[in-house]
Amino acid sequence: MRAAAIILSLSVAFCVIGCSKESRSSNEDNALVLDVPFDASSLSLQGIAGEYYFGDGLGVNCSLRLSVQGNFTFLWSGCLGTYDKNEGSASVSNGILHISPQKPNVREGLRGTPTEFYPVRWSRRMYLIPTNEIVEFCSDVNQGIEPRRGSHGEYYLRGKDAEKPVSGKPGVPEQWKKFFLSQPVRGRITELIGKQEAWLDKGAGDGLLAGMILTAQQHGKIMFSQVRVEAVEKGRCRVQCRWKDSELAVGQTVSSRFFEP
Repeated sequence: MRAAAIILSLSVAFCVIGCSKESRSSNEDNALVLDVPFDASSLSLQGIAGEYYFGDGLGVNCSLRLSVQGNFTFLWSGCLGTYDKNEGSASVSNGILHISPQKPNVREGLRGTPTEFYPVRWSRRMYLIPTNEIVEFCSDVNQGIEPRRGSHGEYYLRGKDAEKPVSGKPGVPEQWKKFFLSQPVRGRITELIGKQEAWLDKGAGDGLLAGMILTAQQHGKIMFSQVRVEAVEKGRCRVQCRWKDSELAVGQTVSSRFFEP
């Protein structure tokens, strides 16, 4: 599953490079609009039922169909056909969607599905975000990867919601709102700990939190890569590459935005 996620991240990343110039101004205009409130008590299967999709259009194409009767069907397909499928019951409690697969749910390679999701409304869009990937989702909003302009992406999005415009920030639960940055953060690597780990000259004073995903921009012959914030001090933070073949360099620019002109 992790290998598939990396492939999907790269696919989505190159898509973002192609459209980021066009979308940057509209995303920045939306930055000051109030967040959509999250109300766990109002969530129900009736409100979130439908067919959802995430994937890259190649080896990762996952669909999740929820019915108002409390059932789900899951399908993972790709270039070679169907890789995995499952079905079972679905319910909502305390703001979380729970699905219970009937068959064994083995999450490895091109198989398996998360079983707990935050239903997240963003204007007229509805996302399903795995509860253990909510920080990554917030980071993708910071980076401009979401809102996406097509069906392909890393998170379940309902029906044709990709065609619907958004404003403000997604309606994530209150405890996760702190991971949305009020303005972009841009710094430089000042010290290497290893080829894939380094200190960045931005920290808690700039709004960074452990777990956030940033982008190390291309630096000479060193290609761009995504890094995770591992530890934060007031004026600096320690970051580590997410991709095993990536490397970092002193002086390299690291940004909360995916694309830096």
